[in-house]
Amino acid sequence: MPDQKIFVIGEEETVLMLGLLGIEGMVLENDNEFLPLFNELVIKPSIGMIIIAYNLTEEQFQSVIAYKVNNIRPFIYYLPEIFGEGDERQDVFTQFKITQTSPRKRQG
Repeated sequence: MPDQKIFVIGEEETVLMLGLLGIEGMVLENDNEFLPLFNELVIKPSIGMIIIAYNLTEEQFQSVIAYKVNNIRPFIYYLPEIFGEGDERQDVFTQFKITQTSPRKRQG
């Protein structure tokens, strides 16, 4: 298995900040750039995690949620807004929980 990379998509401040840690990324200039880039990244085997640090439109947000619910790779993390108001939709990412059923107890 090849080495997996982290890639950040977002606002200039966040991409530059994470770039100082050696994380590759791309600054988005407009909303139309997000979905083509996201769709390109999710099929690359070298990408293990995508950090989204961008205020997504509703359509983009729903596309990311649909992908995240149906796929386990790469890991998608929606970074909350750190330089302004937060996005209440980010809680959707934490609402999906993996439940484990407890083993049945023996009777008798």
